[in-house]
Amino acid sequence: MEKIYKISHAEKKGTPYASTIISDNSLYLDSCPECKRSIFNRENKDLSLVIEGKIKLPDYLLCGHFPLFLVSQKVIEKWEENNMTGYEAFPIKKLLDKNGNDLATDVQYFNVIITGRVELDFEKMNVFIKYQCSMCGGIGGGIEYNKKVWEFGEKIIKQGTHDGSDLFVAKYFESTPICTSKLLEIVYKEKLTNFEFSHHESDVTFPKLPPAINLKTELGFE
Repeated sequence: MEKIYKISHAEKKGTPYASTIISDNSLYLDSCPECKRSIFNRENKDLSLVIEGKIKLPDYLLCGHFPLFLVSQKVIEKWEENNMTGYEAFPIKKLLDKNGNDLATDVQYFNVIITGRVELDFEKMNVFIKYQCSMCGGIGGGIEYNKKVWEFGEKIIKQGTHDGSDLFVAKYFESTPICTSKLLEIVYKEKLTNFEFSHHESDVTFPKLPPAINLKTELGFE
């Protein structure tokens, strides 16, 4: 498969931090009846956000509740223009300040649910599942491996498992968005703010990300 990248927030000084609030918290997080771990309700499309700080909002918001992937309307428009695949987008109901007041902003934000999928080759990585919750399937954390996740080493994609999407996640690792170079090109050409990318193959220090790449150099525009 073609070269792929991990997506992260640039987290530069002055970047706002968005926390999700829901009137009924069970709409956002459910507790698995079997393993008691919290699981993300992927069917919840009705979200409000509290934005901490009085700062101009970027195109990609830093969110405190993974696996939320929050982007501006501009991002969605550019994705649609360029036929990006592997996602569904749902408008954020409200943007609020920390006091619960509506933010005066003309920018619509969206919660992106990544639908593209790939699988890691656990056999080549010398990883196996010791326990997996039969109810939530381990998506909410109800899963144990023979080693800690940060000890996995190089993340090897299992051949033939990528569904061809431009935006995707690995099975069991749905809060770690991955993309093809198509997204890098859109971010670079459209000057979308607060996106950062790193080479997926070099991620051997999880959860710490490797150095961010230079888009201009990576895409061969120099």
